[in-house]
Amino acid sequence: MKKTILLLCQVFLVTALFAQFDSETPATKYFNKTDLSACIGLGYFKTDIVNGYQKKVRNDALTFPIQTINGFIFSGRTGVGIGVGIEPWRDGLLYPVFGHIFYDFSPADNTLFASFSCGYSWGKRYATNNYHAGTGGLMLSIGIGYKLKVTKRLQFEYEAIYRYQAFESSYDVINSDSTGAIIYQRTVDYKVPCNYAGFRLGIVFH
Repeated sequence: MKKTILLLCQVFLVTALFAQFDSETPATKYFNKTDLSACIGLGYFKTDIVNGYQKKVRNDALTFPIQTINGFIFSGRTGVGIGVGIEPWRDGLLYPVFGHIFYDFSPADNTLFASFSCGYSWGKRYATNNYHAGTGGLMLSIGIGYKLKVTKRLQFEYEAIYRYQAFESSYDVINSDSTGAIIYQRTVDYKVPCNYAGFRLGIVFH
């Protein structure tokens, strides 16, 4: 999964670069987008199994992802790029790497737009009383927002988003006899899916 996502990101940029340099009058232009989000957890997520029952924990996390995206805009309305970021948690720190695409509903400078990002988050979530430690996993986000022209090459973005972040974790299943000696032990790997809603503020240069 990690290698596939990184390969797709590379293909996006290489394709855009060839389109830019092979044309005397390029139909593409470069953009950089830097943004900050505030996201709050939605619902519950399932975690460790204790005494045969899987625990269910309320997702009360509050995160503030910061990310920057570089890519190209095609035909003035569709943008494709690669992003990296940092996402501090109350109990850990993640480093997402992802592909990003957006579409402007109008070619005007001030317009509604939709966006989609998908990638993988490296990093760690530390253990608490509710769950074991885990590492980052699949990440994706979907958003809809509004672009506002500030200058000829600068826009502000205001965006409502849904964000999904999976974690990969494990726990040990141990059976012992009446003396306390271990007679059976195995490690179980599992994924923890977490959902978030949030708001994003961005600055776009192009």
